[in-house]
Amino acid sequence: MKNKTRRTNRLNVSLTKKVIELQEMGYDCDFLLLANGTLHCMQTNFNYPLSTVVIKRLENGYDLLSHSYKNVHIIETGNGEKGVLLSETALS
Repeated sequence: MKNKTRRTNRLNVSLTKKVIELQEMGYDCDFLLLANGTLHCMQTNFNYPLSTVVIKRLENGYDLLSHSYKNVHIIETGNGEKGVLLSETALS
C-alpha cells in the first residue's frame, strides 16, 4: 500500500508541475470541454468550437481529486488566447 500511495503522489505532483510550467510559458487560460463540443475559457467567458482552435496533447497523469487519469492539452485560439485543458479523453 505504501508504494502505491508514493507512486500516486508522484503522478499528481508531475501533473501539477506540468500545469504550472505551462502557465509560466504564457498558457494562462483554463479551458473546459463542454457537452456541446465547444471549449469554454474560464477567464474570458468565450466559447470556441473545436474546429477553430489548435489542440496539442502533451501528457497524462493521475489526478488525486477526481481519482482518474487526466490528459494535459495546450490550447491556442485564433485571437491569441493560450491555455490548458485537462480532460479524461485525449483530444487532437
